[in-house]
Amino acid sequence: MTLKSLLVSAAFTVAFAVPGFAGVDDIIKERQTCMKTQAGNVFGMMFPMLKGEKPYDAAMVADGFAKMGAACANWATYWSDEAKGGTIPHRSKDEAWTDRAGLEAASAASYTALQALKATTDEASFKAALPAVGAGCQGCHEKFQAPKL
Repeated sequence: MTLKSLLVSAAFTVAFAVPGFAGVDDIIKERQTCMKTQAGNVFGMMFPMLKGEKPYDAAMVADGFAKMGAACANWATYWSDEAKGGTIPHRSKDEAWTDRAGLEAASAASYTALQALKATTDEASFKAALPAVGAGCQGCHEKFQAPKL
């Protein structure tokens, strides 16, 4: 094999094989960051307010939603056809790609619950809206997330 053919072969490998996996892995990492940010802000910060373990703090809730918005800005790509597979461990089941209608319905229910919570303006409405968020998360996780690795 000549140096030129070796370089062409290496360039082909880098240009076509690696970006596919790297792109999928990047999407998986971003999806995992989004989920961890949501869990940390909803369950870690907001649920203690619901339970009375922490005082209700509207500014903290708004900050939590800002962090979730930033971490989850590319939500639409997380279960796209380009996001299937990858080389890093993840918990998304194949159903996330084979039952697109089910995933979209579950995601929409979760999103609606989050938006209702985001729109709250006082402690009473916050406490009334938050349980639906947990139910929305569960709706996706039960069908589309595998047990912990």
